[in-house]
Amino acid sequence: MEKSFAGLLRNSRLASYDRKLGQVYEVSRKNQKKGNWGLKRNLPSVIRTPFVTIGDLDTAEHQTPWQSGTSQVAFVRRWKENFPNSKKPAPRSEHVEHNVALMTPADFKRFVKSASKRAPQFQQQIKEKTIKPEQVYEYLGATFSDTPSTSVVGPTYSEHDVGMNYPVEGRFLNSDRQGYAVGIAGIVALCQKRHMDMIRFHGDRRQRVFYVEEASVDAQGRPNVMVRPNQPGSSSMPAIFGSDDQYSSGTMKASDMWNLRRSRSRADTTPQERPDNSQENPQHETLMKQFNVLKDLEKNKDE
Repeated sequence: MEKSFAGLLRNSRLASYDRKLGQVYEVSRKNQKKGNWGLKRNLPSVIRTPFVTIGDLDTAEHQTPWQSGTSQVAFVRRWKENFPNSKKPAPRSEHVEHNVALMTPADFKRFVKSASKRAPQFQQQIKEKTIKPEQVYEYLGATFSDTPSTSVVGPTYSEHDVGMNYPVEGRFLNSDRQGYAVGIAGIVALCQKRHMDMIRFHGDRRQRVFYVEEASVDAQGRPNVMVRPNQPGSSSMPAIFGSDDQYSSGTMKASDMWNLRRSRSRADTTPQERPDNSQENPQHETLMKQFNVLKDLEKNKDE
């Protein structure tokens, strides 16, 4: 085991810190009580969560700003549990591209500075006729696209593919222009209207089973999930109405298709036969005789 200062620094969290990356740092319970997170200075020992994100290693006030990272960790766990499929990272190209359109002013200044250093090599290749002046952007690896060249990948980097249309549990939230918002473990998915079989939804938020059509992360890092209330090739009416069999016997009317709440309330108020568990009192005859005696006494008193 390497115990030199250079080796310890190279393998420490202090060396891996990058403010541009939203890294979540985890610490053992023993070090958490001490406030030892492997940073420049200790954090407060009263921190309850073992996951934190670091805003900066040091500030002008000699502080290390931090925030809880529990929500990020919980999101990744929920995503892996409900959406195991995710795009794996593509191999990095040996030719580095610089998207000028998405650069900040500081990044653009650094790019111009590095390009000026490569100017003599570019002029030399023009003299040798190995490159044309019009290929300056190609030589510098500069692009001008409004969208990132590399797509965002999900938190699951596995080669295992479970396919789509697998079941997950969720509930309808509200209607949307494109369909209906569906809540699945804190993630808002979309159920398109074409999967609803022209049936109007009336705000039933019971938990039900949905089938995942697509699960990915867009260029802005936002989850993009598409679900349907039924398996491919089957009708969505039983899934929307719930697991009840009240409509399987053919008793549903045309008006019930457009007013689910009213049809449900009518079905719930239908009287049902209950078994009669009442038993006769074994002292019934004795009680009746005593009652008759009291009745006769009351009658004679009135006379």
